[in-house]
Amino acid sequence: MNLLKSLSMQKYERLLPRVFPGVARLEIRDRHGELFWSWSPSRDQEETDDNPVVAWSEFGAGIEKRQLTESRVQFRVAVSSREYGAIAWLMAAYDTQPSISMSAAPEPLRRAFSDARIFLQEELELQSECNQLAAELGERYEELNLVYSTKDQVEYFEEGQEALVRLVHNCADYLDVGLAALICRDRGVALHTVNSTESPPNVDELLELLTTRIYDRIESQVQSIVLNDESDEDRARLFGSRSENLLAYPVIDDHGTAIGILAVVARHDMHVFSNGDRNLLEVMAKKASRIIHTHHDSLTGLMNRSGFESSLVASLAATQSKNLEHMLLHINIDRLHVVNDLMGYQEGDVLIRRVARCLREALRDTDIVSRIGGGEFAVLLPNCDARQGYSVAEKIRTKIAKLTVVSAHQTLDVSTCIGLAQVNKDTEGIVGVMAAAEIACKSAKDAGRDRIEVFEQDNTTLVRRSEEIEWIGRVQEALRDDHFVLYCQPVLPIEERTNPPHFEILIRMRDRDGEILPPIEFLPAAERYQLMPMVDRWVVHHSLKALGSCWKSFADIDPVFCINLSGQSFANPGFQAFIVDEIRDAGVPPQNICFEVTETAAIANIDDAVRFMTSLRKFGCRFALDDFGAGLSSFGYLKVLPVDYLKIDGSFVREVTSDTVSQTMVDAMCQIGKKMQLMMVAEFVGDDETREVLAGIGVDYVQGFHIGKPAPVEEILDCLEDRARAESA
Repeated sequence: MNLLKSLSMQKYERLLPRVFPGVARLEIRDRHGELFWSWSPSRDQEETDDNPVVAWSEFGAGIEKRQLTESRVQFRVAVSSREYGAIAWLMAAYDTQPSISMSAAPEPLRRAFSDARIFLQEELELQSECNQLAAELGERYEELNLVYSTKDQVEYFEEGQEALVRLVHNCADYLDVGLAALICRDRGVALHTVNSTESPPNVDELLELLTTRIYDRIESQVQSIVLNDESDEDRARLFGSRSENLLAYPVIDDHGTAIGILAVVARHDMHVFSNGDRNLLEVMAKKASRIIHTHHDSLTGLMNRSGFESSLVASLAATQSKNLEHMLLHINIDRLHVVNDLMGYQEGDVLIRRVARCLREALRDTDIVSRIGGGEFAVLLPNCDARQGYSVAEKIRTKIAKLTVVSAHQTLDVSTCIGLAQVNKDTEGIVGVMAAAEIACKSAKDAGRDRIEVFEQDNTTLVRRSEEIEWIGRVQEALRDDHFVLYCQPVLPIEERTNPPHFEILIRMRDRDGEILPPIEFLPAAERYQLMPMVDRWVVHHSLKALGSCWKSFADIDPVFCINLSGQSFANPGFQAFIVDEIRDAGVPPQNICFEVTETAAIANIDDAVRFMTSLRKFGCRFALDDFGAGLSSFGYLKVLPVDYLKIDGSFVREVTSDTVSQTMVDAMCQIGKKMQLMMVAEFVGDDETREVLAGIGVDYVQGFHIGKPAPVEEILDCLEDRARAESA
């Protein structure tokens, strides 16, 4: 490593000649003799004073001397680094003709070289330490980036599955191993990724060992396994004749029970697993547990209602596109409350787990089984007609009927009621078909226990809409009748008077009773059912209409208004032209409009996002990347996304005063943002202490309830008009 390149010689241009009074020429050369820097009293002097045939002789105190010409002598001393040894030569040449010359005064020359060498070496040492620290910080940052960019907060089942796949991939990619695997047998999770260049031999055999021997050991002992040493006594017992190194960590639920394993395998000569690797895998295993817990029942390990509904939505779409037929079963344990009342809830939980085990044993691998609450289960039988579905239901009923619950004083028989409903191309929604199966099950209970009923539409009225579908109707009504309202929240410069104020425009809905509903109530449904382009058009139109009506009255304040956009709008036909027309009609300068896009939405639609943002930025608009840092494993996309602001995700900001990792991440994000000449915005600022920490880090803008709560947009515009009048008075 050439540390010389890190030296800035500007400050030495005047210092070194003073240390060497009367010097004719100063040079710094690398250890190979290449000239790095030179100085002479005459700036236009081009001589090199370099005569390789002239030998050096010892002058004393580490100084060497050689006679270049009859009238010039040159001295040199090595400049060293503790880590790299001698890395350069400091050379001083003197003319021997003047009556007073340091060449004739050894002691002053030695002091000069000693002083010069000390401060040069100290700076090189400092630079070396900075380089080492930068490397360590880079490694630590990558590790932190891996942890924080591996998503563990998911809402939909498909999102959770994608998050688990990404988690396994991230483990393999960061640790650079041959294979990474996540296995949770009772939850139906079996994921792995293989490094194409370092793929271990016989992957199927390896996965079999992970699923059996390794899994059983971790499940029983709830402890990690590390196999690095070929002579490890556990290796043959657990890993057979395989020579790879192994690190496996338990995936643990809220009760401290191992529900799976997260494992990485590497060639023995490629990666020896360290405590740092183990700690990292522990964090990733906890993330996997949180993802799995979102869509799996902690008592039985089966999929929960949320996960089942997501799977049912996908199956319903398949029936409509491929004209398939499925059967849906609603299963309810009879008299579970009696078991709970007479024998306790612990015994009731045991019964629920036993019934879950019966369902697994009775069903195919392709069948989807879920515990949807209490003693209720739902089963989807893909590619199954009514006759086959009834046969499976009868098999389940018979198997569960063989169970008994035994206590010290009595024995209770176990039975179930099962309702069946068809899922076909005529099925209009998941809530309707789930309600149909549940109604059939209740009908079976009304007729007596231990029965099966098939739903027939003539027997009852279906509940056709889910809560989400009902929201779709309300969103469409709000668009049609202008039931949406706009709020505004200040985004203020952290140092007053340094930048103009910003405001984020937010959407709310007014319900039929006049109550204002937050976006979390209706936007998820609008996102899922592709209504966001219409919502975005409403927000853009009404925002610019409100701004245009009073812009001239406070234009001198130069405020910037931020409007949120969904990723669905990027490819929406005509949306970009619509925005340009609305801005022109409103008479608002485009540079005073900033569009906010979430990080995940931008990357999910990266090509459309780049085209959309590039075009509008040429028109003059600004862009902010919202929720920055929450969902991705690389900052490389920042090179292609044309943004002006980075809004740091609130999950980091909230803990910046109490968590050093969060503070480090915010600091790292700010450094990257500043390097790219972007303005940094921190969300969820809740107190003065947080604001002060962010100011020290270098954040430009802050937003949060402590800075200013959202208020109707009319109130914000009135305040701006009042401020403009006051400043002009």
